[in-house]
Amino acid sequence: MINEKDVIRMKIPYPSVSDKLALSSHMYICKTVNTTLREFVKCQRLKPYMLINGTMRHYCDEQPDITRNPFKSTTRIDCDKLFSTNSVKYDLGLRTDLRTDICQLLYNEVLRELEADGYETININETELRNLNPLITSFVVNGN
Repeated sequence: MINEKDVIRMKIPYPSVSDKLALSSHMYICKTVNTTLREFVKCQRLKPYMLINGTMRHYCDEQPDITRNPFKSTTRIDCDKLFSTNSVKYDLGLRTDLRTDICQLLYNEVLRELEADGYETININETELRNLNPLITSFVVNGN
């Protein structure tokens, strides 16, 4: 079971299944676990255009540090958006290798940035999500 603070790799069909996020895996921090609800914050390697364009209002920049995170390069955690699913389960094989989660201090920083001015919640098309990620499956309730 994926828990809060876990970091997983997955492809997200956002804004559509043919867009950049769907074509390659990115890291996502699990923010919320509540029954079948899972909410994730996107992480990506910090790129020069992000510093110049100011495309994100709320974010955390994080250096690679195995005591804090599983990142291999400087990473920007996007706190403007929260990706949400309600009826899929995430295999533990999606978790990152070096470290499977982020430390509590970084998690608290992410929560503060999310709550600063609010964020956009994006409900992911779960059929497309499962099609892109074999380790994401339908949540079976009561054997059905």
